[in-house]
Amino acid sequence: MAQGAVRNALDQAGISIGELGAETVLLHIQNGITHLTPPASIVLAGSLGLKRVRCLSIDGVCAEPINALEIAALMFNAGLCSRAIISASVDFTALIDPADNQTSGLFGCGAGALIAEPAKANSPYGLHGLTWETHSEHWKLGVSPMLSSRAEKNGVSVTFGHYQMKGQELARVALRVLNGVLGRTLDEATCSINDCDLVVSHQPNVKMLDIGLPRLGIPLDKVPRPGAWMGNLGPASLLVGLSTAKESGLIADGKKVLLLSFGLGFSAGAAVIQF
Repeated sequence: MAQGAVRNALDQAGISIGELGAETVLLHIQNGITHLTPPASIVLAGSLGLKRVRCLSIDGVCAEPINALEIAALMFNAGLCSRAIISASVDFTALIDPADNQTSGLFGCGAGALIAEPAKANSPYGLHGLTWETHSEHWKLGVSPMLSSRAEKNGVSVTFGHYQMKGQELARVALRVLNGVLGRTLDEATCSINDCDLVVSHQPNVKMLDIGLPRLGIPLDKVPRPGAWMGNLGPASLLVGLSTAKESGLIADGKKVLLLSFGLGFSAGAAVIQF
């Protein structure tokens, strides 16, 4: 899935795999194990034939695309790279207990990717503000623990528990933390919600968005909700949301977009970008 998402993003940007080298950084977020080693970003780069692209894997669940965006921005500002591929992939299905009413039916599998490059000097386009926070005291609100590992003749057998979530508590924490994150991001961008043409949010579930976003002062008519048919795609949710919004014609030159992501940890982030 991640390979397809990165290829599609490169095609849309008019960039061929063969022209990518050390000037490009791949920041990949993955939830779902394909290899214990090497890191997921290197496996992805090798599978795509990205021979000299520098790779960084990010361990994350839902909020981390904002973290990756900040890493890319910092590297741009320091002159350390001229392009970033931010990608995320997830497959929650094996971790979900079909008998658990808290989680069954909420999650899906998918992947998304975007290509970021630094804005030209004095350009109105680009990143206008970004904030992210982690509140690790809430880490137990959603867990999939390793239960056991056992050496066998041909390898190691590892057992993980089903994902368990305290949904109502997570929602309360999300609203409290997001209120501050959102305010600081808009202050840095010197704009208001009304100045944003679109809000692309992580999609935990439609009910939470319908109840929670108005409490943050975000009009629902600014927020596409593809989670209604895709489910919660974890770290891929925000990137897939950007892609579907672009395909629907909601993102065009000059549009100011607020990105909002939040998830287990508890981590939350927001960014304002003018396209």
